[in-house]
Amino acid sequence: MSRIEHVAIFAADPAALKDFYEEVFGLRVILDNGRGTPPGYFLADNAGFAVEIIGRPEGSPVVDQRYSSHIAFLVEDVLATRSELEARGLVFENETFVDNDSMTTAFFRDPEGNRLQIVRRKKPLGG
Repeated sequence: MSRIEHVAIFAADPAALKDFYEEVFGLRVILDNGRGTPPGYFLADNAGFAVEIIGRPEGSPVVDQRYSSHIAFLVEDVLATRSELEARGLVFENETFVDNDSMTTAFFRDPEGNRLQIVRRKKPLGG
């Protein structure tokens, strides 16, 4: 069976967004094409899953990701992580917060407007 290798997101300032993912989620740069056209980076977690940040060409439209896409990060404690992120100035969606018998989850946007989720599941997804 195949598995997902990476997802890609646009950024007007890819270097700054790379720094955000390194600082906030502890991802590490595995491929640096910051001087390419367009500039870009691959950052990975300890399991090898990667996020590709691609420089958004000027004039490219920004998509409202509310119902189309997001990146989910597993965390040990959603509420504690949310507090840490809010202390960095990130704003969470109150209407999409979930805390029930199967999971706790919250959504916010990175500095470029890409939609992100932090989640803790009682039982692993697909497990």
